Amino acid sequence: ALHGAARLWGGAAPPLRPLAASSPPSWVGQVRGKVNIPEKKLTRKVSRSSGPGGQSVNVADTRVQLSFKVDKADWIPKDVREKMKLLHKNRIDKTGEFTVACQVHNSQLMNYKMALQMIEEKIEEAEKALEADEKQANRLDFKDWVVEKFKREGREKELEKRAEALKDQKARTRERTRNKKIVMY
Repeated sequence: ALHGAARLWGGAAPPLRPLAASSPPSWVGQVRGKVNIPEKKLTRKVSRSSGPGGQSVNVADTRVQLSFKVDKADWIPKDVREKMKLLHKNRIDKTGEFTVACQVHNSQLMNYKMALQMIEEKIEEAEKALEADEKQANRLDFKDWVVEKFKREGREKELEKRAEALKDQKARTRERTRNKKIVMY
């Protein structure tokens, strides 16, 4: 009697697939869209993790703490560093050191990878906040946007008519208000 894979393939071994050229793991090099995190410039501290751990509790140093001086992090653009100081002020101590700690996994390597990912996310968060600030600064208020839109579409005459109509409407409103004051006294 044939069992398992042999039964599926009629007694023969399953066909072998050529090995794909495997790419390095995603954490190698830590290349992001805008910032490359140099792992050599990070201060790494390991300690025993708190909480339940089974047999490895109080034996293995699995908690990982990564930190770096924000002011000396020349691998992060200056404006992003300044935004990080504002957004993540609770993670920066008195000496200006940005710290991230991870103790989720019971493996030091997994906690290290996760801590690197946390630093990436915090930098990305600061970059997105900067982009949002720039977008807000360059944004036109509604009235100016409408004027720009009319000019782009070549509808300056309609714009002039609209401005004249608003002027007339304000004048009528003023006149009505004056008439009411006269009647009331």
